[in-house]
Amino acid sequence: MASPYHSSFPLSPPSSCHGGGVLHLATRAAASSLACCCRAPAAGRDDDHDAGILQALASNGNGSVHGGQLAPQQVIDPGGEEEEAGDGGWRRGSRLRARDCAKRIMGLPVEERVKVLDLLQRDDGALTVSDYNDILSALARAGDHDSAVALFLALRPNGVAPDAQSYGTAVQCLCRKGAPDEAKEALDEMVARGFRPTVATFSAVVGCLCKRGRVTRAMEVFDTMRAVGCEPTIRTYNSLIGGLCYVGRLEEALDLLNKLKESPKQTPDIYTFTIVLDGFCKVGRTEEATAIFQDAVRNGLSPTIFTYNALLNGHCKEGNSLKAYSLLMEMCGNGGACPPDKISFSIVLQALLRAGETSAAWQTYKRMERAGFEADSRALDTLARGLCRQCAADVATLADAQEVFGKLVASGHEPVSYTYCLMAQALARGGEVDAAVSLLGEMARRGYALRKRAYTDVVRALCDRGRARDALRVLALVIARDFVPGRNAFDALLGELARQGRWPDAMAVYAAAVKRGVPVSLKRHSKEAFLMQEQTETRESSARLNVPQ
Repeated sequence: MASPYHSSFPLSPPSSCHGGGVLHLATRAAASSLACCCRAPAAGRDDDHDAGILQALASNGNGSVHGGQLAPQQVIDPGGEEEEAGDGGWRRGSRLRARDCAKRIMGLPVEERVKVLDLLQRDDGALTVSDYNDILSALARAGDHDSAVALFLALRPNGVAPDAQSYGTAVQCLCRKGAPDEAKEALDEMVARGFRPTVATFSAVVGCLCKRGRVTRAMEVFDTMRAVGCEPTIRTYNSLIGGLCYVGRLEEALDLLNKLKESPKQTPDIYTFTIVLDGFCKVGRTEEATAIFQDAVRNGLSPTIFTYNALLNGHCKEGNSLKAYSLLMEMCGNGGACPPDKISFSIVLQALLRAGETSAAWQTYKRMERAGFEADSRALDTLARGLCRQCAADVATLADAQEVFGKLVASGHEPVSYTYCLMAQALARGGEVDAAVSLLGEMARRGYALRKRAYTDVVRALCDRGRARDALRVLALVIARDFVPGRNAFDALLGELARQGRWPDAMAVYAAAVKRGVPVSLKRHSKEAFLMQEQTETRESSARLNVPQ
């Protein structure tokens, strides 16, 4: 993951054609032209800063600004001897030739490459520090940070003294490699040799250290920065505050934020507030995070989607899913200033489903759908189950359950067996008996296990409608899959068969139940059927004789 507080040093590759081989360039005019192409633009671009933080925050959807990055494997193996320890413990120098780097630049598989000096017509001894700086910048632009560092370490063995630009490029590349300790040592050496690092170089080291939790060392760099008269920018402060939050020093982070609010030189931006707010949310202090959110609004700052998502995530982690739902509805209705994104909806929807708040989850899903976002299959599956359960108390939700279930199937994600069973139960209770029978058949074809309550509810619904033959088919389907139907299913079918006077069929069902060890009573059903028949005959006789009931 890219560093959330990267400097504006140009490490993204520039535009060029794809090619390889060796360039032939004999004049210094070409070298000067390359220098103009390769050098870094002025530091301090706010859009780079904002984009870096946004990328880091968006990486996990909850406002986190930290992440790790392993150093890539070294591309160029210098294969030389180490320098004396007097030049710094971070050095692993070698006699690396600039020509090797030129070949490497032209062979890198990147979209854009920089054409560098034709070094084949020169010896390394003829190259100046400016020429080496152009090559270092080209390597950095191409993203080959290992080779850039290797070439920098080879400058002194090649008889070239690095200058401030050389050190600055090397420090930036070490930060990009995820080597914070080496980057700090290189920075310390740079200062010790009398060079003054730029604010971008200082900020890169502070950010790299803070990402790895080395806040104490980052503080040392911060103090050095101020000691040499380099005023930290808000990007530097944001890196430091992020590091404090990362290691759990929230009170110090909040104190630094408050000092920035009173500082005449630097003003906290919305990212500063978001970093602190997210830190408090992560440790379950959402009420304090809400106060920080409100403070940012009072200071005239507009919360970003990352600010809202951090707060939504904090509410949900604490189990306050309805508070998160209210905040989400506020985002949907505040005039489109900061509408929720897919991450916002997903955070709240999953929290509501975990909490069993099916009605609010259904409303969130519909809002999400209207906004053009698709819920993931797991959320749809859980929502379908919740709506099916609600059908027991409110049959009106059956249509909603069918909609979500159909959406889940249409999306190509197979519902789990439990969802199929709940859907069959809901259909049976809602009067959609044929659909319930069809769904049970589909489950049998797919090899799913049939839950006892599901097929029992279907059998009851069929028997209530006098469809004993269809109920028999369902029971036969269950038995054919080596399941033992429950007592309630047998009782429902026996009762309907007895009511219809179909005693041979009733005896066959009774025998099947006894054979499988299910305790049922045919005598009770016989007595109930006899009483029902007697009552029916009495009513018919009274009707014929016009006797009042």
